[in-house]
Amino acid sequence: MNHVSRTLLLSTALALTGTGLAAGTAPNTVINNKAVLTYRDALNAPRTVDSNIATVTVRQVFAVTVTPDSPEAPIAPARAFATFAGGTRQIPYTLTNPGNGTDTYTLSVTQSTSDGFDAGIRILRGGVEVTGPITLTADQSADLIIEATVPAGTADGLASRFALVATSGGNGTVVDSDNYAQLTVSAAGQLNLGLSVSPTGPVNPGSTLSYTFSATVPSGNPARGVTGVVTVDGTPRSGILLSDPLSGQTFAAMGAATFTVGAGNSTPAPTLVRLYSTDGGSTWTATAPATLANVNAVALLVEGSGDLLAAGDSVSLTFDARVPDGAPANTTISNTVSGVFDGNADGDGADTGERPVSPATSVTVATVSRAAVGPFSFPEAGTPSTGTYTYGGVTIERSGDTQTTVTDVVAGSTVTFRETLRNTGNATNTFTLAVSGAPAGWTCTVRNIDSSGTLGSVISSSVSLAAGATLEFAVTCSVPFSAAGTTNTALTVSATPSGGTADTTTSVIARVTAAGLPVLGNSDRDSATAPSTTPVTVSANPGQDAVFPLELRNGGPVEEAFTLSGPAGTRYYIDTNNNGILDSGDTELTGPTAPVAPGGTLFLLAVTPIPAGAVAGDTSVTVTATSTTDAGRVTSVTNVARTNSVTSGTFAPNGAQSTISGGSVVYTHTLTNTGNDNADFTVPAVTSAQGFAYAFSTSASGPFTSTLSGTVARAGTQNIYVQVTAPAGLPGNATPSETATIRVNLTAQRDPRVTVALSVDDTTSVQSVVASVTKTVELCNDATCTAVTPVTDGRVNPGDYLRYTLVVRNDGSSVLNNAVLEDQLPVDASSNVVTSYVKLGASSASVLFSTNGGTNWFSSAASPASLNGTRGSFLAALDTNGDSTITAADVLNPGATFTVTFVVRVN
Repeated sequence: MNHVSRTLLLSTALALTGTGLAAGTAPNTVINNKAVLTYRDALNAPRTVDSNIATVTVRQVFAVTVTPDSPEAPIAPARAFATFAGGTRQIPYTLTNPGNGTDTYTLSVTQSTSDGFDAGIRILRGGVEVTGPITLTADQSADLIIEATVPAGTADGLASRFALVATSGGNGTVVDSDNYAQLTVSAAGQLNLGLSVSPTGPVNPGSTLSYTFSATVPSGNPARGVTGVVTVDGTPRSGILLSDPLSGQTFAAMGAATFTVGAGNSTPAPTLVRLYSTDGGSTWTATAPATLANVNAVALLVEGSGDLLAAGDSVSLTFDARVPDGAPANTTISNTVSGVFDGNADGDGADTGERPVSPATSVTVATVSRAAVGPFSFPEAGTPSTGTYTYGGVTIERSGDTQTTVTDVVAGSTVTFRETLRNTGNATNTFTLAVSGAPAGWTCTVRNIDSSGTLGSVISSSVSLAAGATLEFAVTCSVPFSAAGTTNTALTVSATPSGGTADTTTSVIARVTAAGLPVLGNSDRDSATAPSTTPVTVSANPGQDAVFPLELRNGGPVEEAFTLSGPAGTRYYIDTNNNGILDSGDTELTGPTAPVAPGGTLFLLAVTPIPAGAVAGDTSVTVTATSTTDAGRVTSVTNVARTNSVTSGTFAPNGAQSTISGGSVVYTHTLTNTGNDNADFTVPAVTSAQGFAYAFSTSASGPFTSTLSGTVARAGTQNIYVQVTAPAGLPGNATPSETATIRVNLTAQRDPRVTVALSVDDTTSVQSVVASVTKTVELCNDATCTAVTPVTDGRVNPGDYLRYTLVVRNDGSSVLNNAVLEDQLPVDASSNVVTSYVKLGASSASVLFSTNGGTNWFSSAASPASLNGTRGSFLAALDTNGDSTITAADVLNPGATFTVTFVVRVN
């Protein structure tokens, strides 16, 4: 018989519920990548420069799959079905969208032109006829059934072959059509299997699924028992076997087995035996195991031999299963029931059509957003915490969802609680961490902490955790000195998952005690004894300095720096060798002291200049030390400076130097007194039209002031140091230059007090500080990237390989120190990583890479196997001194450059 291929087209829309995990990056996703170069200028000041942003956009990729597959000939054995003339068979298919975006599919059925007859065809979804296109999100699937009916009167042995065809609505050339099934006319008995589940929508982990599977003899010959169809408790038993392997779920309870006699039938009720298996169906028992959760397959045995079920008769079994508590979001739980019966009275259940399989039922696991936060190592309330740990010298006791300090916290110090967060949801999620409840004046922050207990940066944005993953973090509080006496300060630490409800834990500071006071006094050069506040007298000649050896002891619990103040012009030095004398090795303080450890002592020199021409006598000198941590922590000592006599200076040479914006240079000039008497000198302020700042000192190490005065003895000399500071904040390519006239007025101390004006010229120029990072992106032929092509119209596909080329250059005239390039895997507009790392390369083996934040460096001659963390970051820098690491000793000279290539694959 000659058959013409016919196509059944569907014309209305059906949208499926459920959310799938996208197969590749979503269409129209904009992928951005920007690198950052950090370096230090000649002043050791940190600077950064961003690269341009390289941007590509993901195309939509249209795709379709229909399963199971089978060619038209030969038909796959699993796709061969049979029924009697006038009978109907349900043949299962699954339609899947493997593309990266939502698509709408037109369904059709192709009938073979080389078979025996054309079956009547309907396409069903959930028992309802599909009459239009089906819309699926990325990776979403739809379970379909072709209901094929044999025309009445069709001869036994004839076969009909047909295929379900799906065509993409986004790209009509994308078609899956190699999905044939064959339906043969047979007088043998038939058995139709069905399986239903409730609920059908997205279900939470831990939910109970109620299943009912059924077997019905549609019409025609009866279904017969198979000899030895199953072994139950070690004994072979005959009959019809219906079995269901539980995939991706946990058995919960067995329900009722029922028999329904067909209309007009007088079939005797068969023996129905409910079976359990704990090894996937290899062995069976009729007795429920003590632990039902171990059951991983269930079955119904319609026991007996010969004709067991007549046309219209049916049997069914209900049972419950649980979705595993840890089931990941968007997991599809699919289930089918299989049967074994005898349709042609040969007793073996091995002929075509005698092992039917039901259409699949499936449910999708819903996304659950949950967080658990608690004391260190105990995030979940179900596992109450116990025991103590010590951090920063403070012992902390854990109890339930609370942790409390056991050791008193000293005012002015810092206390740190370790906390643990766990993602108790079933999908990767972001969490916002926060701390509240701190009293006014306290500063509490949430910070990173590693496994060794080293504190990291403040956590100011949300953190991402995979389902079940944990994060150790810390809550650190700076306790002010004013908090002394505070008790039971409770901090609430919260973790809020995106789309979920916050979980909290409590950290308590039980008691805060007062801190000891600082003491400034006169030095006996012995740190074991307290500083003395008994006044001392120090003598000096006019124009010289009165040097007071001092001791400063920190009585507080934390290191503190102190600002020293006293009479105008007083300078302060660190008495490096603790000899009570100002000598060349002593370091002048131009700001606060270095931090002094708790209980530590700092030996100082307060250097008070004696004005030229001063009348001999005593002057009270009070020096005060004020804590930079708390201005209320002040200590003073009062001594006496005694003037002995009066002294007096000419001016050269000119000078020329250069520095960078914000940098300083110091010129040395010599003032010589060629007169016949002692003289006073002054250096007036210099005003700059270009923003240069001028300051003066009689010491190379300062302090420097806007004006300067002093004395020089007859025939004596005095070095005058001019500190010139270039304007700060200039553009990197700015190179101004200025020549300033530095004047000195020299005045004799005796009448007629003639004044002579002297001068020198100092020329200061500014070096440019300019760095650049240029980034380009190209398409690679494959992961090796041996050939590249331009990115057409800025569009790429999921799976494409991209090569980013980064060129770092020093475009200025000043050396750059410790120039480090940082980049990471490209992200979308929401900063989600949408690419996968392939390899790194560089222009020279002298370029080093780091994938752990700069802790370790290695040659770029070999690409690293992986990058740093979930963001996939890396560092690159030029090892100019060849020591195989990157430090401030590695410089990028003017005009120097290096290049890094970064190959990734679009997800």
